[in-house]
Order: sequence, then structure tokens, then C-alpha cells
Amino acid sequence: MDSSSRAVIATALGLPAVLLLLLLVVVGADPSSSCATPLASGGAAGVEGPTEQTVAGLSERQLQLARNGVAIGKQRRMPEPVIIAELAAQATESSFRNLANPAVPESLNYSNDGLGYDHDSVGPHQMRASIWGSVGIATLMDPLYQINWFYDQAERLGAAAGAMSPAELAQEIERSAPNAYSGQLELARRLYALFADIDPASMPRTMPGSPAAGCGPGGSGTPLPAEASEFGRAVIEHAARWMGTPYVWGGGDTTGPTGGGFDCSGLTLYAVYHASGGRIRLPHYTQAQQDHPTAQVVPFENRAPGDLIFFTAPGDADSHHVGIYYGRDEQGRDLLLHAPQSGQTVTLTPLSAWDGEHIDVRRYSTPATSNPDTSLPGGRT
Repeated sequence: MDSSSRAVIATALGLPAVLLLLLLVVVGADPSSSCATPLASGGAAGVEGPTEQTVAGLSERQLQLARNGVAIGKQRRMPEPVIIAELAAQATESSFRNLANPAVPESLNYSNDGLGYDHDSVGPHQMRASIWGSVGIATLMDPLYQINWFYDQAERLGAAAGAMSPAELAQEIERSAPNAYSGQLELARRLYALFADIDPASMPRTMPGSPAAGCGPGGSGTPLPAEASEFGRAVIEHAARWMGTPYVWGGGDTTGPTGGGFDCSGLTLYAVYHASGGRIRLPHYTQAQQDHPTAQVVPFENRAPGDLIFFTAPGDADSHHVGIYYGRDEQGRDLLLHAPQSGQTVTLTPLSAWDGEHIDVRRYSTPATSNPDTSLPGGRT
């Protein structure tokens, strides 16, 4: 056998070993998660996530707050014990909920995860409006602000923070009953393990000097339009909870994001479905939503928060985009809550961005009996 033949055979015999080694490298890789990683696969309702940690009993909204606690901590380069302290504080103070409080009536005007009744405390860290309210109720009801507040307090403690256990640090910052936070440390550690590999590069960028944004707002803490009907307000609340979620073409169904996000009609079908208690199942296609039997034609001048607004380009027959009319901002500008396009996230945009396009407004009413439209054509934006 000549040398070239031996080389060929050696290569053939060695190839499986190379492939096996490559396979082991690929399988053994532990890619970081991102803000686009669906929370449902990361521990919701006790499902095992990528870290094999289970967090039974926490809703997706609660997990959003826990993930932001970790994400903002990572963005700010906080040590692990400080992040665990923040999670333990959230768990103890609010069970990872952005709570409004009837004792602070203005807080009820913001999307929230329920009501708390502890003095005049609001938000996930139960900050007292009488002490911390100089920033304004809009800021105080922003869960991202409250998470950053906790880390600000930790930074002010300097080296002393590093000498404390997570429970001691939470106590020093929150000033609650003695040993109030030790009972939540195990949960805090499990949540930290669940989200510890999140990639800061996947998080929304913030301007220098601005608070860290983590994975962005989860809808909780956004202002609620006062003039919305009960149904319209429900449409807005169910869509606003996904603010900051990435746009994904064809993404979204009645269960939430698919493929890591929503497209425009995926977001609206989700919001209307849940606002109607599951009795209106819109197709995943803008023009079909516009023509749906439950859709009432509304003149533009009669638009109200929670109505769907459809946009048709000049010369086109079908609408190409849809969003939810949110109401007006402080400057009187009409706002649209929507999933814009690739590279962006669910957000609020002035309606003037569509000047020159034909606009149709539709209002949906809940049918007396359940008769869902089960046809779900492919996604279109």
C-alpha cells in the first residue's frame, strides 16, 4: 500500500472522531439566553427551563419582573449576592407584582398586577409614595425604576453592601421586619440560576446616564386611558403587557408570543381574544381582522382607546398593518400600541407616522355565545 492510500484510509478513519468531537462541542455549548427567549420555556408554571431549575406557581408576568431584576443587575455589573438580594426583596414585598394602592388613587391609573394595601406603598418594591413620591407617580409605578432604585441603594452602601448577606442587604435597603427576607432566599437563588445566563447585549440600549432598561417594560406601569370602555381597556391591558417584546413576522397566537415575539396582527388577535374572554378569535391577517363579523365600522372621529386601527397604502386594496388605538399623550397626539417591524419591539408610536395612508377603525363586541373563528391563515403584517 503506498503512502497516498494510507493517507486516504487514515483520513476516513479519523473523520468520525473529528465529527464526534465537533458534536460534543456543539452539544456541550451553553448559549446565553436573551430577552427574546420565551418565558414559558424558562420556568413558567413549574416547567423546567434551560437551567433545569423549576419555579412553580409564578405567572409569566411575575417571571418578567424576576428576569428584569436579574437583567438590570447584569447590565449594572452587580455581584450575584446583590442580585439575589433584589430578587428576595421583590418576592417578599410584592410576590413579583407591580402593585397599585387605593391609598394612592393616582396609582390606579396605571396598568398594574393587582392591589396592595400596605400604607401608601406601590410597585414591586413597595416604595412609599409619601417618602419616594417626589419623582412623580408615573415614575414610581414604573417597575424598571423601582428595580434600579434598589441597585442605587446598594451602590450607595459601597463596600458595606459586599460584607452583608443577601437577606441582610435586602433588610438594610427595604427597612422591613427583621429576618423578613430570609424566607425567600431559596426562591431568589432559583430565579437567579434561571436567568443568570441572559446576554446583556440582547437588552435594549439606554442613553448614558439613563437607568438600565433590562429586557424593557412588560406593559405593567403604563398609563391607562381614562376614557376607554371596559372592553377597550382590557384590549389595551392585554397588549401592553408585551411592550418591549421583539417583532417576529408571523409571531403570536392566542397563547402569547411565538418564535420569540409578535407581528402586528398576532398582537391584536391575542389582545382581543383575551379581552373577550376567548369568545373572539380573530384570524392572523390584517384585512381578515378588519372584515371579521364581530368588527363594527367606526368613523375616525369617533375612535376610542381599544379600537383597532388598520392602515392601507395608497393604491392597495388590503390593509398591511394594524395596531390598537391607545389614546392621546400629554401633547394631544394620538398613539398606536403595536408591533412595528423587524428589529423593533412592541411599543407606542404617534399615529402621525402613517400620514398619507388610508385609515380604518374597527371596534369589536363580545358575542352573546361563544362562536370562535377557528380559521387562522398565515401571519401577515
